[in-house]
Amino acid sequence: MTNETVTPTPEIPGFNSNNGANATEVNREKPNGVEKKSRNSLNYLPYVNAYGSIPTLFSKIKEAAVPTKFTQDFMSSMLGMSSSSHRAFPGLLKKLGFLDQGNVPTEVYRQYRDTWQSKRIMAQQLRIAYSDLYRANEFAHKINKDKLIARLKALTGAGDDDTIISTIASTFIELRNIASFDEEQDIIATSVSPKKSEPENVELPHSRKARQASLGVSYMINLNLPATTDIEVFNAIFKSLKEHILYED
Repeated sequence: MTNETVTPTPEIPGFNSNNGANATEVNREKPNGVEKKSRNSLNYLPYVNAYGSIPTLFSKIKEAAVPTKFTQDFMSSMLGMSSSSHRAFPGLLKKLGFLDQGNVPTEVYRQYRDTWQSKRIMAQQLRIAYSDLYRANEFAHKINKDKLIARLKALTGAGDDDTIISTIASTFIELRNIASFDEEQDIIATSVSPKKSEPENVELPHSRKARQASLGVSYMINLNLPATTDIEVFNAIFKSLKEHILYED
């Protein structure tokens, strides 16, 4: 009896010996986590699902005292926003520069509470938080939702079925509705003092005005007086000085 040596078939990665098919080809179906991972890799701009509550949030921020930390308890107790959908608001406030990484209100948070400049502050922070959008269109706050969605898709590379893009657009729209991008110019215009009218020429009691007053400068004159005791000589010198140097017609 001859002893034959059987050489095992080498294992080929991705090959299923039971049906001769490539296992990689068999398992073409994506695992459940693939789509989610793909979405997470996209560069989404700030958004919250509860975007309809954004006006209420910022209205309450103006009314309530500034907290040591902006916590969920503060939102629930002091702002009256206790819904689970509101839990994403601190993250949005961080993106907008209202809170630091420790949830501590920033100077921007305090400035926004001033009604006279809140809209300008919001516009300023929107340009920062949505800088990618504003680099693509400097008038992003003026375009309609359909154009906004199209621009966001182009920026992120998201597909037409990506519902997050619509949520980003709605979040941005709610924020821009409580902002004023013309407010800064309005403040500058109203703060500039009206041009002062030229002062009227007021005649001095004397028919001639002092040269020093008209020029607005001062100067010093050194006189070398003659060695004389005749008072009339001095009178003549000072009279000439007054007529030809100190005053003008």
